Amino acid sequence: MTYPNQPPQWNQNQYGQPYGQQPQYGQQPPQYGQPTQYGYGPYGPQGQWGAPQTPSRPNIFAGVLLDLGGLFGVLQFFLPWIDSSFSNVHVNGMDIAELAGQASALGASASESTLIQIGVWTVLVGGALALLLGAVMFVPMRSHRPLGAIALVLSVLMVLGAVFWLTGGEANPDSTSVGYYFFLFSGVIALIGSIVGVVRR
Repeated sequence: MTYPNQPPQWNQNQYGQPYGQQPQYGQQPPQYGQPTQYGYGPYGPQGQWGAPQTPSRPNIFAGVLLDLGGLFGVLQFFLPWIDSSFSNVHVNGMDIAELAGQASALGASASESTLIQIGVWTVLVGGALALLLGAVMFVPMRSHRPLGAIALVLSVLMVLGAVFWLTGGEANPDSTSVGYYFFLFSGVIALIGSIVGVVRR
């Protein structure tokens, strides 16, 4: 709307200039939004899901300990526990499991002999499974912790198997051989390996 003796008023933009004219030197053009910032995809530092999850390295330490404990658990069944050339006594883990069915053979009651049988077989089966889990620890994957948790349960059962022998059988038999010590320490070594598998990804 104009009044007499006044110049016509033109619609002006935000720079005080009529529409259709370019802004003068030194003036910034109108901003219609920030320029697009290029990130690193949806998993990049600016993505909505954070940094990408890369597969972890093999858990070599846990794999070595599990394989070692599992190997001991399997070999104890076939290696001699008691080896005496003087008394001509040669007994391995398999013989112990068979003799445990006869309570008088080991000087134990029927319940104690059953525990001994369960202990020897538990260490054997647990050792075989620990070997497999230890081999999988060498495979790169996102997390080895579920396998470490399974190995932890197995190793605890292996340790209980050795405890069954120590409580039901003769804790320190004469002329002990390598198989006996493999039986005692297989569960402990596998237990350490499983803890490493749970703690380290």
